[in-house]
Amino acid sequence: MNENGNKYALAALKDKRATLSGEIADMKKQIKWREDQLAHVDATIAIFEPGFDVDSLPLKRPRKRVKLFKQGELGRLIFDALRRSGEPMLTADVVTAVMEAQGYESEARSAFGPRVRGNLAYQLGRGTVEKTGIGRDTRWRLSDGE
Repeated sequence: MNENGNKYALAALKDKRATLSGEIADMKKQIKWREDQLAHVDATIAIFEPGFDVDSLPLKRPRKRVKLFKQGELGRLIFDALRRSGEPMLTADVVTAVMEAQGYESEARSAFGPRVRGNLAYQLGRGTVEKTGIGRDTRWRLSDGE
């Protein structure tokens, strides 16, 4: 076996193992902390309702949030797209403009679409955008004050 050819691969593998070991140790600390917190909550429940079987409670799946935008960034991207357009835009066109501004391909549409629609609805409630039409024919534009 060529020892010189393997030294870089071996160094990379050792580094990867050290990284994974560190992550596992950190996760074990997080698990221990959560188990301690769970014990405190269980004890508090027992004070309010002695004899309650806490194991009978269903597990709640944690929500995983994918952070695609910094605080306020999506709204700014939407406003920029609407300003550049100069005319009301279809929701799909707003999504496309935001994706292009971020440098994403069409495969990301399923992640961007709901976020853009949600932000448009939020902006509509704030009065910063106006909506005409329904469904796929919905068009958006900046409010006169924007």
